Amino acid sequence: MLCAQLEHLEAEFDDILTALENPNLTEEERQSLQDAYARLSRTILDHQRSGHEGHPCFEE
Repeated sequence: MLCAQLEHLEAEFDDILTALENPNLTEEERQSLQDAYARLSRTILDHQRSGHEGHPCFEE
């Protein structure tokens, strides 16, 4: 079962992936989204590992 915070993070992640599919993005927009993708990927991984007062997320 996903925790509420992880569900929220994954929804943001999906929004970024959807936005990256837009062929009309400028190079600046694409780079900004790719940067956000990388940051959010790290945030999700960190949360899964130790997002609950230093304990792993119970999503696993």
